[in-house]
Amino acid sequence: MNETQPSRIGLIAGAGEIPIYFARKASSNGVRLVSIGFTDEIQSQLAPFAETSYSIGVGKTSKIFNTLKEENIQEVMILGKVDKSVIFRLQMFDMRTLKFLKNLKNKEDKTLMLGVIEEIEKEGFRVLDQRKFLREIFPPQGVLSRRQPSKSEMEDIEFGLPIAKKLADMEIGQTLIVGNQTVIAVEAIEGTDRAIERGCALAKGNAVVVKVSRTDQDYRFDSPGVGPKTIEGLIKGGARVLALEAERVMMVDQKRVVAMADEAGLSVICV
Repeated sequence: MNETQPSRIGLIAGAGEIPIYFARKASSNGVRLVSIGFTDEIQSQLAPFAETSYSIGVGKTSKIFNTLKEENIQEVMILGKVDKSVIFRLQMFDMRTLKFLKNLKNKEDKTLMLGVIEEIEKEGFRVLDQRKFLREIFPPQGVLSRRQPSKSEMEDIEFGLPIAKKLADMEIGQTLIVGNQTVIAVEAIEGTDRAIERGCALAKGNAVVVKVSRTDQDYRFDSPGVGPKTIEGLIKGGARVLALEAERVMMVDQKRVVAMADEAGLSVICV
């Protein structure tokens, strides 16, 4: 993975394709993983690549920390998505997690995740930077697909990009759907896939989807990313363009993503 890679890592994993990609890569590079998936499904997907794997709910903070300590883990990677609506289901949380949530000044994504990292570091663990270990899946500037965006689509991208950055910095969401230089949909608590579904339905075949990172993105957590599942949603919704912030948004399985986009006539560009 790199010349200074740890020999053993604790992986705390939410949903999505990125934790599985990381686990597969780590395993193939001789890194021993202790994985903790927030659901049984996540745990089962990670198990083939892990030395030991556990399924522990996202609200069971004490159990997660105790498990990592019992496994003598010192360095931790946090990857994957967590449905933010979980914060409304307090019965899922242990007392430590409830106390943590009560003491937060707000429930914005950045506040939550920085608070989580602080709690992890208090326990003596070091949280690793995702971009240092997964740099190859942050594509640089350029058009990745065969189809180039049209002039009007580029105007939509130029219109949407600064708005998307402001929304990301305001902790609203990191995905924006535009068309004819009009904001059609904004990602919020529902997440990227559902925002794309809604935006494409409203755009009626004229959607340009822009995904960005925060200006001060902390790559120890919540790196924005796309993968084949995202492309499936874009194709199903009839989107015209996917525009990503170059070198700051992850793309898992780029060859497959580009092949899917080319087959559907979808333009994929990093700007």
